[in-house]
Amino acid sequence: MLHLKSFLVLVVFLFCSIASSNARPEWFVPPPLDPSGVKLETMELYDGVFALMSNTPFADNSGFVVGDDAVLVIDAHFTGNMGKQIIDAVKKVTDLPIKYLVNLNAFGDHVFGNYVFPESTEIIAHEKTIDFLKKNSLQKRKEIISVTVGGSTELFRDVEDRLPTESFKKKKKLNLGNKIVELYFFGPGMSPSDTVVYVPDARAAWTGNLIFGKGSIPWARSEIVSDYLKSMKNFQRKIDPKIIVAGHGQISDGDIVEKYISYLDYVLEFSRSLKKENISIEEYVKKLNIPSEYLIEDDIKKLMEGFHKWNVLNSYKQIRSSASQSKYKKNLGQKVARDGKVVK
Repeated sequence: MLHLKSFLVLVVFLFCSIASSNARPEWFVPPPLDPSGVKLETMELYDGVFALMSNTPFADNSGFVVGDDAVLVIDAHFTGNMGKQIIDAVKKVTDLPIKYLVNLNAFGDHVFGNYVFPESTEIIAHEKTIDFLKKNSLQKRKEIISVTVGGSTELFRDVEDRLPTESFKKKKKLNLGNKIVELYFFGPGMSPSDTVVYVPDARAAWTGNLIFGKGSIPWARSEIVSDYLKSMKNFQRKIDPKIIVAGHGQISDGDIVEKYISYLDYVLEFSRSLKKENISIEEYVKKLNIPSEYLIEDDIKKLMEGFHKWNVLNSYKQIRSSASQSKYKKNLGQKVARDGKVVK
């Protein structure tokens, strides 16, 4: 009974520590994602492979892949109108049916357009995306994402809830007719369920919120920074894209993967060094600048500076929390490894 009580205390402690470390600071300005007036430009990346790029700096991008038999669309965008814009873009290229729609994560700007796609379209998402959508009402999800459009849910008034019907765990392969598309989950990044769509013959990848595109850095919004780093290394081991279409931002080349790995590693090492100093981390991060070796696009510089401050703040808190957890486990008489995990 004593061990059970101790375990429950530890679980509550861990949950509260992570929740606290990822709370939104007062100074943080959320990404500007309002789709009002957004137009998607169709760009052919390779035979049958198309990116749909937003005409504003950080609004959502999309895309589609055309095979001999069917079409796969990547993300449904923020509203019914934006979803219809994607469908119209597909129709300008082919009369083939949209057989698959892939939601790259659970945020409203990726799934709220689902309901305008044909009933015959199979919507696919990672199992964690589906879990989140089922556990949270449509209204709650509208409220969560409303911070990116000025705080109001009015923009989503007409959105109807349509959930993915098919899930995958780590990898899924789809054949559109002489065109293979692969879905990957490399681990948590910006969100718990960041999914990557990869077209091997084009060496093109849609990365959603895992990679934000040219001249960007990661944002570990709701996840542990060290886990994000592991996910990016897993990405690098499994696929080798030469073209990356981010969920937000400009198209980039495959070199950005190494940049993200380098940056996340830097944040972790920097946060560990700060742990040794007597500072108020909340005040300290307000003065931080992104190291000059990580080149940032001018039109998203202010946003990326906010991401950097957030990443360091939460990495620091996560490292301190991990150290406290290790100490607590040792007090329970458990053998603990350097990473804070109990050695059985």
